Amino acid sequence: MKQYYTEKQLKELVSHIVILHDTAEKINQHILDYFDKKGIKHKGKSLKTGDYSFMIEACPELGFARDTYFTDELCIERKNSVSELAGNIKEKDERFLKELNRMINIEHCYLLIENDSIDDIIEHNYESQYNELAFFRQFIGMQKRSNLYTYFISRSHMGFMIYEICYSCLMNKILK
Repeated sequence: MKQYYTEKQLKELVSHIVILHDTAEKINQHILDYFDKKGIKHKGKSLKTGDYSFMIEACPELGFARDTYFTDELCIERKNSVSELAGNIKEKDERFLKELNRMINIEHCYLLIENDSIDDIIEHNYESQYNELAFFRQFIGMQKRSNLYTYFISRSHMGFMIYEICYSCLMNKILK
């Protein structure tokens, strides 16, 4: 069922977005500070898959009779560096591998890596003895298997990126 919203209703609907951040996410104060600074609602919640997703607070007048969670439609996994990702892949981190397997069933999956670039993998600019070619090949395969969109983002833009991915998912999922 497709909903049609006026500009005023759409603005109201967007005001009901709440970014969910996994309570297990430890070093994310810079992201939460961004949300606070921009007046973006957020709350900690134990997420089964990923570090971020979103919900729409109940707004019956716009078709959401109760809080509606989009954790089965959107998953955002954040890594603080290529070094962290290398450790997860090389050590075959069981928790991370299970998370990747769960992502297969989620329509929109994103991997955001802070402050590094693909060049850091190719040039072995990470803290691991993991061979850069093996790492690169595993990284590419992981993206394909899990249908991951991967972005390398500066730390200062991480909150912006998370919000915009959630907003885009809402626009494409609800208003397509």
